[in-house]
Amino acid sequence: MQTSRWLIAVVLVGCAAAPPRGASTDGPVNAASDRSAITQAQCEAQHGSVVGDIGDGAIHRPEYVCSNGKPPLGSIAPAAGGPIATEGSVCCPR
Repeated sequence: MQTSRWLIAVVLVGCAAAPPRGASTDGPVNAASDRSAITQAQCEAQHGSVVGDIGDGAIHRPEYVCSNGKPPLGSIAPAAGGPIATEGSVCCPR
């Protein structure tokens, strides 16, 4: 009996946390289309530095600015056959 109550509570919490269908979120998908994609090597060639996201999606928002107050040069795209960052990264000008 206790197990079924616990299971129902977990399912209800999971359903309540999901965004409604068709709802817009401020995640990586929206901002990725606004910024050009460059590799880490291209970023460094432009004297930029790679800044990773800490997991809150802040770097993917259109209003994000680097620590120097300038907008990112682009979103970091993985090099062919290279590792893929889980949270994503941007290239900030130095």
